[in-house]
Amino acid sequence: MNEKIAGIILAGGKSIRFGEPKAFATKDGKAFYQHALDALTQIVEKIVMVTSPELKHRFQPIETKMTIIQDRGEYQGHGPLAGILTAMEQMEAEWYLVIPIDVPFMNPSIFRTLMKHIDRDVDAIIPIAEGKLQPLIAIYRDSVKGLIKHQLDHQHRSLRKLLDKCNVKYVDIEEEQSFININSQADYEKWIKKQEDN
Repeated sequence: MNEKIAGIILAGGKSIRFGEPKAFATKDGKAFYQHALDALTQIVEKIVMVTSPELKHRFQPIETKMTIIQDRGEYQGHGPLAGILTAMEQMEAEWYLVIPIDVPFMNPSIFRTLMKHIDRDVDAIIPIAEGKLQPLIAIYRDSVKGLIKHQLDHQHRSLRKLLDKCNVKYVDIEEEQSFININSQADYEKWIKKQEDN
């Protein structure tokens, strides 16, 4: 495993549409966040999860494979960019594999494919699946830390805006299932049923 690469799990969302913390919803008897953890542990040793103050205490007694933190005070509630920056400041690395907790079908091979494009002239490696950019399932270089901080300090939370300022390598990925995002109970029931039917 490469010491220059760390993993970031984003678990700070409010899950309003889902109705309960998505991190603890289950697929195949395993919590969503554990699927994210499994995807990363096959590739990296250093992993940090960024979550909300309300959920942090629920993770800590049961997880020893990763560091669990909450967003920096001034950035709490400021979205995924705040989580990425907080994790980068917590755990030193050159590259960071980022994954949210609501993609329980993630195949680690996606990250292996993206890692083939790591290059000193690149700041971010972003997959495109089914024609859609996937900036939350991506690889970022530590060089973006300053850009993220500048954006957040100016109340700009858009990942797209960040990418506009970076040297980005976009990678077409043909597999759709890994990028299935569970936003609501209806999404959840739909995909669980699909799994059962297969």
